[in-house]
Amino acid sequence: MNASARKQLDLVFVQDCTSSQDPYITSATRSIEEICSAIFESGKLLSPEDLRIGLVAYRDHPPEDTTFIIQNFGFSSDKNLLHSNLKTLSAEGGGDGPEAVTAALYAALNMDWRSQASKMVVLIADAPPHGIGESCDGFPNGSPDGQDPLMIARQMASRGITLFVVACEPDLSSYSYAVDFFQALAGMTSGFMLPLTTAKFLAHAIIGSALENLDMARLTREVGQALAERVIGGQASVDDVARELHETLLLRGERTQQVVFKNIYRESEEATHNVGVYQSACNLEAARSLLKSVQGTRFNDKYLAVRDLRYDYSSYRTATSPSIPTALSSSSPSSHEVVTDFSSFSARSASMLGATAAPGPISVVGGRQAISAMRTGRRGVVIDDEDYDEEEGIELREDAITLDQVKRIALQSVAVGLAR
Repeated sequence: MNASARKQLDLVFVQDCTSSQDPYITSATRSIEEICSAIFESGKLLSPEDLRIGLVAYRDHPPEDTTFIIQNFGFSSDKNLLHSNLKTLSAEGGGDGPEAVTAALYAALNMDWRSQASKMVVLIADAPPHGIGESCDGFPNGSPDGQDPLMIARQMASRGITLFVVACEPDLSSYSYAVDFFQALAGMTSGFMLPLTTAKFLAHAIIGSALENLDMARLTREVGQALAERVIGGQASVDDVARELHETLLLRGERTQQVVFKNIYRESEEATHNVGVYQSACNLEAARSLLKSVQGTRFNDKYLAVRDLRYDYSSYRTATSPSIPTALSSSSPSSHEVVTDFSSFSARSASMLGATAAPGPISVVGGRQAISAMRTGRRGVVIDDEDYDEEEGIELREDAITLDQVKRIALQSVAVGLAR
């Protein structure tokens, strides 16, 4: 097989290692073999070397933390080595709230990515980077190393690296702007932010994101250059290109893997405004003065109702049933299990259509519009509030390609095309 057509995936975990992250580190360590096997088999990779996983661990800058800022373990296809690297991590330290996220993303950006591989970063975080506007920030002007996460995200986009953010809730939403910031950052790279309220489904979130990204990369290789040329040449806007391509792909029966998850966040004009500010600002300094305060909780009413119901039930059991066996007691919600158990993760296998379906012609027409006018926010397939019930779930499904996915392909293609 031609090297340029062969499926390869370079995936980097960027893991917060401060004191609140022990459940997520433990989950990743226990699940790394499952993660590798599921991506390899469901992604239809040909050899173990086609999947490389990197690891960047981070804490904070001194004096907030004096243990380490980042640890970069590099890429490897050896599952045993990956497991050993994860076992060296422990959750401790952290100081002011914001952490050395920027330093970790910069390290991930500059790893030895393969040119022909699909590229993705999974950031696992419950706190923002320094400098986004939080009041409890020991470095309010930004990362002490001088790097800026908005600039890093744009560099990732230009190199075809997609960022997915696993938002560890409810901790992340205790900050004023962290949710808006991470939604903006992921959207700038054509990724999305996925909220988790329990660490035990971390592996499912990673596997699902990786398999969806492999499908996106396949289509980007097929149509990306043509899309970029039309948008950059001023023949059409990103929205126009995406609509035309979506129609074409639907007509040929294109299906993709899609991560499906519930929306737990409350919509507000202020939050939408903040996402746009971060995405359009040249750096954090330019963004901070334009942010708007979001009043009240970040969570929607149905999430809060389910959370409170489960909390009350757990408290009742603890108070009235002291003889419950340890094995059963451990299932009651912890600080990371505040809404409900997630439904079983299922990956429905089906054939990839890209190799067999003849691509239709891409006809793009429409008015001129600057790419900067395209706003990206929450990504993935998000179930609306009306469908919210106690059986919240994360699922990977194969379905007809969505318009949102095509927009992500278009945005990433243009970002890469502008960098050439």
